[in-house]
Amino acid sequence: MIDLELSSISRRIVNELADVSADEEVVVISDPEKVTVGRAITSAARAVDANATLAMMPRLDAHGNEPPATVAAAMQAADVAFTATTHAITHTQSRLAASDAGTRVVVLRGVTEKMLVEGAINTDYEELRRVTGAVRDVLDASKDAHVTSPAGTDIEINLDGSSAFALDGYFHDYGFSAVPGGESPTCPQKTGTAGTVVIDYSMDSIGILDDPIELALEDGTVTDIAGGSEADELRSIVDGAEGHPRNLAEFAIGTNPDARLIGNLAEDKKKSGTVHFAIGDDTSLGGDLQSEIHFDGLVRGPTVTLDGEVIVNEGTLAVDHVTELAAGLRE
Repeated sequence: MIDLELSSISRRIVNELADVSADEEVVVISDPEKVTVGRAITSAARAVDANATLAMMPRLDAHGNEPPATVAAAMQAADVAFTATTHAITHTQSRLAASDAGTRVVVLRGVTEKMLVEGAINTDYEELRRVTGAVRDVLDASKDAHVTSPAGTDIEINLDGSSAFALDGYFHDYGFSAVPGGESPTCPQKTGTAGTVVIDYSMDSIGILDDPIELALEDGTVTDIAGGSEADELRSIVDGAEGHPRNLAEFAIGTNPDARLIGNLAEDKKKSGTVHFAIGDDTSLGGDLQSEIHFDGLVRGPTVTLDGEVIVNEGTLAVDHVTELAAGLRE
């Protein structure tokens, strides 16, 4: 019976956000934990007469791990690929190859049945597109950012030359979209990005934190991971990962007013007025450092200053101010 509850939002995702049309080749990639979500998306795609296939793969160990070769090949062959998986394959070479082949990749990383019927995913997408686009414009034009938070975050971020993106749920020309929508991410420059980031709510592959995780950074690289047992767990994962797992891969601002803090980064990081940082692979965001992981961590109550303008004030996104700044950039 849960399939009936998921049908309405699944149709909206397929029809409105992904713009799937009849006779398109669609592959929906899922794993045993997210098969109900995958099945709902497949049914919605078939309802518009797309040639939709549900492909099951084993649950990956962590966000950023490469999917099996057969899944990677299916993504490249499809017109549209939905990734309804427990762990994100967004920041992988397989996803990049699919996007380069022209596949519209729609990411539903970690999305649960409950998330499909309440919260961030059921928002005003037109308004979300407007606000997220304004944040993207301002972030894209900025040369530096300063971020602080009550938990102790204090970091200077070099954005000179970094491109920003609007992940508002719709598919743009970035090679992928994300559902639920509601963030503007960018890949920081390495030189001059330094300070402290305190992840104080949730961290990929760990969940809701008992104790904050403190990341010390110099020139865009994590030099120390401090905190309690969860910091030890993260350090162990990072030390065992290949590539550049200590790379500061992403800085992003949440824009979705309907997102909640639920301990799942798929929704946590979209909450308006939050920010998140990611470590690991940055190639999906314009960088050139690869890693087998891409882990997001949430910072609550931040104050974000972009080129001297306060964009987020103690956890509140200054929507009107951002909109005015973005309008000025377009003049």
